[in-house]
Amino acid sequence: MAVKILSDIHGEYAALKDQLAKADIAVMLGDYLNLIDFRTLDGILAQVYSRDEVVRALELIAKGNKEEARQQIRATLGGTAEKNQKVRELIVESYEEFFASIPCKCFMIYGNTDGPEVMRQFAGGKNELLESGVVTVGGERFGMVSGAPHGPWSVGLPGEMETERYNELVASLGPVDVLCTHYPPAVPELVWDMLGNRDEVGSTALLAYVDEYAPTYHYFGHVHHPRSSRSDRGSTHLINAGFFKEHRTALTHPA
Repeated sequence: MAVKILSDIHGEYAALKDQLAKADIAVMLGDYLNLIDFRTLDGILAQVYSRDEVVRALELIAKGNKEEARQQIRATLGGTAEKNQKVRELIVESYEEFFASIPCKCFMIYGNTDGPEVMRQFAGGKNELLESGVVTVGGERFGMVSGAPHGPWSVGLPGEMETERYNELVASLGPVDVLCTHYPPAVPELVWDMLGNRDEVGSTALLAYVDEYAPTYHYFGHVHHPRSSRSDRGSTHLINAGFFKEHRTALTHPA
C-alpha cells in the first residue's frame, strides 16, 4: 500500500488510472476538469466556444489586462442558455470518467476550476470529498481544505470563495501531521508561474497555520510551473505535488 498525492489532473484520467493500484490510498488536491488547456486550447470550453473567444481572453491575461480579461472570460462563460447547458453536460461526463478511473480508496478536495456540486453527485463509497476536514491515512492526521480564495485572477469559478471563508476553513482544522490544499501558501518562489509569467499570490492564512501547528508536510497544487516546487518553513516541508496533466506521475508520501 502506498499513499499517493496528485493534483491538477485536468482530464488526464487514463494516466491517473495507471498510477494507482487497488491497494493504494489516493489523496487528490483538486482541478480534475480540463476546462481549457492554455497551451493547446483543448478542453471543455473549446468544445463549446469559438477559438477566437478563448484566444482573446488568454491574450488579455498575457498582457496583464486582468480586469478586461476577467470581463472577457465572464462574457464567454456566460454564453447562451444552449451553450451553458452543453458545458454542464460535458462537465458531468468528465467527472463520470474521472471517478470511474479511481481504483482505490481516495480522499479528495476540489480546486478552483472544479464544480463541487457536480462532484458531490459522484462522491461516496471509496471516494470521500471534503470541503475541509481531517482524515486518518496510514496512522497520520491529514488536514484537507478545498478551493481557492478570490485573488487577482479570479473569474467566478465554482471552486473559488471569499478569502474570509477560505481562512475560516483553514483555521477550523486544528493540528495535523500533513496539510493538504489545492491553493499554495504565500511563498514567492512557490507561487510564481514561470510559463504563465504571473504571480498566483498564495494564502497568508496557510502560512499562519504552518507557523502555528508545524505539520511535517504541506502538499498543494494550483501553480503548474513554479519557480520552485519545494521549500521549507521551519520544520514543515512545503511541496507542490506537481502538474499531473503534464508529468503524469503521482507523488508518493512521504515525499
